[in-house]
Amino acid sequence: MAYESVKIRDIVERAVDHAWSIPEFQRGFVWKTTQVRDLADSLFADYPIGALLVWNASTHVEERNVGDAKRPRWLVDGQQRATALSILFGRKPYWWSDGEEWNRTVRRYDIRFDVEAKEPPYFWVANAVIRRAKKTKYIPVRELMTLDVDKSQADRDRLQELAREVKTQGLCEGMDPMSVYSRLYEVVTIREHDVPVIMIDHELEDVVEIFARLNSRGTRVTEADIYLGIVAARSPRWVRETFLVYRSQLAESGFDITPNLLFRTLTAVGRKKVRFKEIPDSFWDHDHIKPAWEKTQSTWTSVVKDIRDYGIFSNDPLPTENALVTLISLRERWPAARLSPMLHWFLLASRFGRYSGSATTALEEDLRDVGDSKTLDEALERLLVRFDHTSPVTADEFLRDYGDTRFGRFMLYLLAYANKAIDWDDRHHRIGFEGAELLAGFRPQWHHVFPRKFLEGKVPDEKIDALANIAVIGPSINIRISAKDPMDYIHEYEIGPDRLNQQYIDPDVDHMSVDNFPAWLQRRAERLADAANAYLENLKGTPPA
Repeated sequence: MAYESVKIRDIVERAVDHAWSIPEFQRGFVWKTTQVRDLADSLFADYPIGALLVWNASTHVEERNVGDAKRPRWLVDGQQRATALSILFGRKPYWWSDGEEWNRTVRRYDIRFDVEAKEPPYFWVANAVIRRAKKTKYIPVRELMTLDVDKSQADRDRLQELAREVKTQGLCEGMDPMSVYSRLYEVVTIREHDVPVIMIDHELEDVVEIFARLNSRGTRVTEADIYLGIVAARSPRWVRETFLVYRSQLAESGFDITPNLLFRTLTAVGRKKVRFKEIPDSFWDHDHIKPAWEKTQSTWTSVVKDIRDYGIFSNDPLPTENALVTLISLRERWPAARLSPMLHWFLLASRFGRYSGSATTALEEDLRDVGDSKTLDEALERLLVRFDHTSPVTADEFLRDYGDTRFGRFMLYLLAYANKAIDWDDRHHRIGFEGAELLAGFRPQWHHVFPRKFLEGKVPDEKIDALANIAVIGPSINIRISAKDPMDYIHEYEIGPDRLNQQYIDPDVDHMSVDNFPAWLQRRAERLADAANAYLENLKGTPPA
């Protein structure tokens, strides 16, 4: 391990010219504009910004962006700071591959120096008012940071010109041009600040562990991130050009799942495990990852296609995403089997919180059951006995606060979709559709049948927000009927008996008084419970209509 002191300008230069890069297991730039502003302010105040950790790898490591033959050193801890500094300089770091995206980022992270300020704040994130002002005391930091006034006469002239422009506009009262120049020069000298850099030459597995521990204070790097880094080192370009590309394709189809979850399904398919440290080291090699990935990808594609038949167009309404790992494993093991009995298990596992505790332990148990079973029926029987799967859905489950029961909301949506419920707007589209077309990524909206503002002060809050007082609608109608008496909006939008019955709402709801609301709520909860039990029973034996 070695130490060196690197100037701010040299950090940016190394990021730009590919002397430094970032390994694949690092995440993208996530700092907010205010964090970049605060970094400039800390440097202006001569505060330390922490050491950077740079790795001198002895073997090839896959990097985020590959475009030349250089073997860079790896910026393991400090990517956010180095990228933020590059933004302040207006210079694109090598690892930022998309030039247009970079330009948009620089415009958005437009940090300005208030040359007139005598006390903090000295730096501002430029807003529309600051940008449009004809006279301005807010000087773009990136215009100052690129000036090397100690070595370049042209840069000194440019700084003097900026100072004169400020004074010519009648700004900075009480300051002469030289005083303005001095203030601007203080920002320019940020370039010369020293930052400590720690150089290490450990093996990859040690480096990703160091990275995980360092980042435990902020955005925690998951175990999957670390092992993705190992795979990236052993299978150049696979993570970036195959794994992450397919994840983007899933997101475009509505299933915006995390790389961590997708990677878990890969090991679930390939090894029936999600504890990565227990998986043989050889599995991470290209020859083993490739066939496991091909099965995983084809299974995800199959499940996403078939699950749409049940109205599931995105992962957004799912009660749990961990159960997808087991669902994918089941479908991969029995690819020709109907999805419905697997979905039946998925819903019950969600209802009883199968993965709400130690998810990894539960997943390991369930994947072992899948791997040890000879038939799908045997696997499902083993999976179901791990919780009380025989208890029927009760009306009480639909009297809970709708915000507290993800399973209940999901079940409510599935029932409405199975009934081919028509949305409550004036276009008469089926929920989840735009005309005859399915809406990729559709996310149901939750609407109070008796609106909250209509009931407030008249009935207890827990009854107002009960799931049995919720209807499923599309996003376009939700705002327009937010506080109306049911008698008003039901007639105004011509929500007839058929559309009400599709969501298990008594057609005489428009004649109900507030006094009758508790009894109405109980009746609807009972109807929904009966419908949920019938739906779950139907899943065990037949595909969707």
